[in-house]
Amino acid sequence: LYPVGGPAMIANNVVRVIENAGGKVLVRAPVTSILVDKNGKAYGVEMKRNRIHAPIIVSTIGAPQTFQKLIPEDQHHRIQKQLEGLKDPNVAPAISLMSLYVGIEGDAKELDLPKRNLWVFPSWEHDYNCAVFKKDASKPLPAVFISFSSVKDPTYNERHPGRQVALVIGPAYYEDFEKYKDLRVKNRGDEYVKLKEKMTKRLMDCLFQEYPQLEGKINYIDLGTPVSCDYYLGNHRGAIYGLSHSPARFQCDWLRPTTPIKNLYLSGQDVIVTGITGAAFGGVMSAISISMSSMLRKGVIIGGMKAFMFELFPPKQYQII
Repeated sequence: LYPVGGPAMIANNVVRVIENAGGKVLVRAPVTSILVDKNGKAYGVEMKRNRIHAPIIVSTIGAPQTFQKLIPEDQHHRIQKQLEGLKDPNVAPAISLMSLYVGIEGDAKELDLPKRNLWVFPSWEHDYNCAVFKKDASKPLPAVFISFSSVKDPTYNERHPGRQVALVIGPAYYEDFEKYKDLRVKNRGDEYVKLKEKMTKRLMDCLFQEYPQLEGKINYIDLGTPVSCDYYLGNHRGAIYGLSHSPARFQCDWLRPTTPIKNLYLSGQDVIVTGITGAAFGGVMSAISISMSSMLRKGVIIGGMKAFMFELFPPKQYQII
């Protein structure tokens, strides 16, 4: 399935549901702390220039950001199990991504662009390939994902005739980019630019290997790195897909919608599994854990609400691909 009108329609429908229920959606208003009283009850959130009080707080920004950054230190004794659990390397986020955004000139049919996604692996030894790449980033990429979203959306050609877009994703480890995290965006230095150019070439080589007809048709390229993910998406160590997907993670009895802080709930993909579907059902689980009507009418949503799939995304708003 693919949202008709593009991924922005997902956010638009989320906003519609919240506003129809009497809520508000704030942008450019990052939360700096969750307000917790001396009895361990959450009662609001603090932003740079304002506070919002609410009887229910739902955080969808992920377990690491919620417990390690938003809970005041004087309340950490209440979440010791969560803080200790996040130190487990089998649970903590293990990998990030490089996302290459590619603009293409031409008609999708003439270029023979597929609707399906393509995964490229050097072999079926995935654990070995990842281990080798982590030790030496010059080794073959353990996986590359290629997708042409412009082909999936039946309205795209009407909005952008003669233009196509591709997304090429490869794995990356935060440690290789960490030293650039505090440098100014768009001005992280020549060394960072050269690293991006190197990784861009590797991903483009993979794209041309699979789709050689695209050579000479590229008119735009931009690469997002793990530190880009942190800056633009508010991720933890570039982990846009959240915690590690390991047996240890799924055995955590503390990783659930309810938290030791009363009135504070965890939602999103860390509650169940990665991706938009996992995040949505994480929202469903959070809604079950509290009163749905209370969440919609009174709650504060941090990072966006990903639930109520059938109301948000009626079947006619999706294209089967």
